[in-house]
Amino acid sequence: MIDPRHPPSGSRRKILVVAPFMHRLGHFSVFPLEMAAGFSLNGASVTLLHPFPAKAASHKATTIPGLCLADRADTFTGPMKWLWHRCSGNPILLCLAWLILHVRPGTYDLVYWSDFKSDNQQSTWPLGLASLLGLYSHRTAFTEHHNFSWNRHRWQRLFRLDRIRLRRVEMFVHSRKLLEWIRLNMNWPAVGHYVAHGLWPDPASNEERAIARRNLGIADDARVLLVFGLQAVRRKEIDTLADAIRRMTLDRPLVLLFAGMKVKDEPHPFDMPELTQKAHLHIRHHESFIPDEAVKSFFAAADAVWAYYGAFIGASGVLAQAIAFGRVSICSDTGESGELSRQYRIGLLAPTGDLAGVQAALSTFMSMSAAEQASFEAATHDAARELAWPNITRQIMDMTLAGPTIR
Repeated sequence: MIDPRHPPSGSRRKILVVAPFMHRLGHFSVFPLEMAAGFSLNGASVTLLHPFPAKAASHKATTIPGLCLADRADTFTGPMKWLWHRCSGNPILLCLAWLILHVRPGTYDLVYWSDFKSDNQQSTWPLGLASLLGLYSHRTAFTEHHNFSWNRHRWQRLFRLDRIRLRRVEMFVHSRKLLEWIRLNMNWPAVGHYVAHGLWPDPASNEERAIARRNLGIADDARVLLVFGLQAVRRKEIDTLADAIRRMTLDRPLVLLFAGMKVKDEPHPFDMPELTQKAHLHIRHHESFIPDEAVKSFFAAADAVWAYYGAFIGASGVLAQAIAFGRVSICSDTGESGELSRQYRIGLLAPTGDLAGVQAALSTFMSMSAAEQASFEAATHDAARELAWPNITRQIMDMTLAGPTIR
């Protein structure tokens, strides 16, 4: 494993991280910053390319130069000027055009695209076609975060069009189960690589737990369950959490800490009187975007983190944060979350679609002794050291830069 305090010596690789959606909050702006910082800590010279001003920042990536195309729009001429005015709603195409028109092959050892459009494999076609036509010849890799519909992808699978779409491009997936599904969907058993989702180890001490609770007005003897990030009720199974707690009898205080933006016009199940008035249940809402500098305080205050996302098979950024901050998770036994929980013993598992199983996991959490809590948290510390971003990006660099460009 790599010690981020002592990056490897030798020639500095040049890496361009392309982030088409840095102007969005959440994962789209945070993930490329984390990857860029991980590459940099491996001794690479990293530049971050994004079309519009970023919505988020990271203290870990403050030394990484950024190239915002909007800042240069006044200087554009010819094809780039035309594309800028005609394609302002297509940030992928704008980044691709900049690379074709302004970056010579060989300028960077690796061009890494952090995101394409969610759940839409079609968004990588411009890159594939540009490569096929000889317009784009950079050594390239990208992260695929989403699974595809079997029916929507049938023509590409039938005619093996993914060989064209991903021509000379390496795909990385942060979930073993998701990679299996993508390979099946594409009818391409050898495509892609698995690497775990990275994180920044920053375990919260018991002293930080006490301080965070004091600042939030939470009693020391309460059990605190954090529901973090976008409060998407059905996607994050907050409705399942509500159904489980509704059927439980609580014999000690339970604080549910909801931290993150609420989905517009989506009713929150914990606003119901049956739950707001339930004995020993205390509900706290912080319904806003949580800035980077405030994130740790919410995790520090928690005893566990809700990461039960049902049949979701991809990597969970919230689970990665829970591991990073040394907190137990309550997870579905499906997909990457289940795999990591079993491999590292970082949380409590409940079967997908099993309300009784969720209740059992919550009951175990509520009755957990201090020694059991400490044992789980020690396991998260070990997992965090192995899953640190410098180690994950080192794996990516080893697989992409060791030999000739594939296909």
